[in-house]
Amino acid sequence: MNNLLDRSAGTSFVKMFFRTMRYATVWIYIAILAWSPFPLGGAVSWAASLQQILIAGCGVLWGLASLGSGNETWTNIRFVRIPLVLAIAVLAWAWIQTLPIVPASWAHPLWAMTSDILGRPTTPVISLNPWHTKAQILSLLSTVLACWLAFAMAQQAKIAAILLNGIITIGALYALYGFALILLGTGQEEIFYAVPRQRGLIAGPFMLHNSYATYCGLAAVAAITKLFGVGSQSVVSTRGPRQLGLTLIQFATGRGAFLLVAALLCLAGVVASASRAGFAATLCSLLVLTLSALLVRHRNGGHRWMGTAAVVATLPLLFLVLFSGETLNDRISLLLDSGTTDTVRLTLWAAAKHMITDAPWLGLGLGTFQDAYPLYATQVLPFVMDKAHCDYLEFAAGIGIPAAVAWWLAIAWLVMLCLRGVRNRHRDRLYPLIAIAATTLVAIHSTVDFSLQLPAVAILYATLLGLGAAQAFPRTPYANSTGIRVNV
Repeated sequence: MNNLLDRSAGTSFVKMFFRTMRYATVWIYIAILAWSPFPLGGAVSWAASLQQILIAGCGVLWGLASLGSGNETWTNIRFVRIPLVLAIAVLAWAWIQTLPIVPASWAHPLWAMTSDILGRPTTPVISLNPWHTKAQILSLLSTVLACWLAFAMAQQAKIAAILLNGIITIGALYALYGFALILLGTGQEEIFYAVPRQRGLIAGPFMLHNSYATYCGLAAVAAITKLFGVGSQSVVSTRGPRQLGLTLIQFATGRGAFLLVAALLCLAGVVASASRAGFAATLCSLLVLTLSALLVRHRNGGHRWMGTAAVVATLPLLFLVLFSGETLNDRISLLLDSGTTDTVRLTLWAAAKHMITDAPWLGLGLGTFQDAYPLYATQVLPFVMDKAHCDYLEFAAGIGIPAAVAWWLAIAWLVMLCLRGVRNRHRDRLYPLIAIAATTLVAIHSTVDFSLQLPAVAILYATLLGLGAAQAFPRTPYANSTGIRVNV
């Protein structure tokens, strides 16, 4: 009898140890999310490298903690096998671009020209700059790992809530920090790097205001979705206008106060950044959120109220633009008056298209736009052109069209899981809703900018997408009939 008790106590201790380790890993991951934007959003090389090391360490800790949880941690992992395989295949191809194992005819002619100039043989590879390609592989691998970590952690609804609350809190604090910097008349780059602030636009901890707009927009989407998700459980919308007003005021000054303040701060950050694309992308993501919520199948009126209320979420954004977005209004007016987009962007896009035309299948090497631009430029510009200001064109030019399509399909697969989750789930739909709206935001903004190439923005989006995919499976008999294990 004593032996049985000893074994039971030992088993309980082991379970408690691994459970504590899992939760510790979650908080370490949140700490990484909190630190990531501070060093200019990871724009400095040491910050990006440190973030990759921290995420890798977090992955190791989570893997060790999962050893004591049986199959619980791996719930529903099999449903993301296809996007995971696609992502790994793309990264493997990018690695092949750096290796001298391909036929000589696959290598760029620049290598032969270099050999003639140096008067000695060179090792021809597909990539124009293998070092840049390897650095970009590590960056994408870190993003994939962040998405997987969020997916694995958020199998438990309690951990999913902790992660989402952490993201909203961090986003609101950085939005507040951005306003504090602008009130002090300084910027992050001036304080820590002695670099003059650009045009006086608010950018928070980031170097560029466009990236800051994307970051604030993602945090705003998370805060607004949770605000109306929680509000649908607290606000009574079926007993007349008086009861609606009373419960709305009670919710806004009580349970929903923090979420309301966080949402307004992040929306204000988007407007104050004066990023035209960031504002448009955030507005479109809120409209997609509204449509998704309105089309949800429901058993009561709660989510119908959520969808209707989501329409109201755009009003503070428009109000902020009309009454406090003079800089944004001026930049939009300038764009409309000129009747065209920025000339620099058009020049960069033309060069990227020439790169794709020259190497549509093999690419020029992931992350080599800066190296390739002088070879394909249609106009000489007095700047270092290291980004195409269109992630789609730059990615396809570097990795090749087939690999680029495979990468986008992997993301689309996860988004489709989230769409199914919004349709089938009766609880916690807010996670897949956030993932869908966040994808809309970054997809639109990536057409004219490169915010996703900032480590802080990439890890935030990857986390939101992983959260949405993890909570896309219902806790209903439907799950059992399809073989999907019920979430805890």
